[in-house]
Amino acid sequence: MVLPLASADMTEALLVSAYDLHHGLLPDHDRLLGPEHAHTLYGTPTLLVVDSGGYELSDTFESGEIGRGAREKQPFGRAEFEALVDRLPRDRDQLVATYDRPDPERPSYRQQREAAQQFAADRRYLKVDFLLKPPAGDRFVEPAKLTPHAGDLRGFDVIGVTEKELGDTVLDRLVCLAELRQLLDVSGAETVPLHVFGALDPVLTPLYFMAGGEIFDGLSWLRYAYHEDTAMHPDELAVLTANIEAIQARRDAQRHLSNLRQLGRLKLALERWANEPDRYDHLGRHHQRIREIYETLQARLRRRD
Repeated sequence: MVLPLASADMTEALLVSAYDLHHGLLPDHDRLLGPEHAHTLYGTPTLLVVDSGGYELSDTFESGEIGRGAREKQPFGRAEFEALVDRLPRDRDQLVATYDRPDPERPSYRQQREAAQQFAADRRYLKVDFLLKPPAGDRFVEPAKLTPHAGDLRGFDVIGVTEKELGDTVLDRLVCLAELRQLLDVSGAETVPLHVFGALDPVLTPLYFMAGGEIFDGLSWLRYAYHEDTAMHPDELAVLTANIEAIQARRDAQRHLSNLRQLGRLKLALERWANEPDRYDHLGRHHQRIREIYETLQARLRRRD
């Protein structure tokens, strides 16, 4: 398991799945849900983020995971999700994403918001990440359709969206995220951060940050190797770093810890760019291409105004 190896380096935040906790698929899960939680590996990060478990129930795969066909799914519904959330310790900072179940008859934005507001009202001790999903009939989140509800979104601690539900192309996703950020800003929710689920990558994350995202998670740091501001196959890293004789387990351990360190450096780079937005060189070796795409995004947004 990666978690025991890397937990000491995850001092700021750690995301785990409510589905995995419910089914006992994570180490020390029982102690996390008990009075000794501060003495577990989950006690290291300042913030524990609990995902709703909808990803494990779907047949889609994020950019950091290879699709291998339908997953083996165990029962997990709203009742199980809420029962798990109610067992979480209340004496630590936690951010919990609202319930999400793959369903072709997804509720409207109003119904989603009302359910999320009720969930939050029943658990005022939690920070709540309202996960927006396209309603029935839509493939992607559409900020324009959210306009009537935008003022009500300021009551949540975080607004979440999944990367793949922002649009069909990378540019579409950036535009959607930027428009959502603009909608929140003009509706009194300018301090509510946007969480992009499934978008943790040394090339893509800077673009999503520049478009308005502030919180990111994903599997790429587990699946790939980060090298020179790029995600690549782990075996390619072994070749480029002349590490071809190391056994797989050792290379994996080194890669995971190295990836975490590089994510820390990426965070600092994004902070520097935010303070000096004319200094694209803060964004690493791909900064010229990132700048070109950012300028394309801004041009697209101006045409839509």
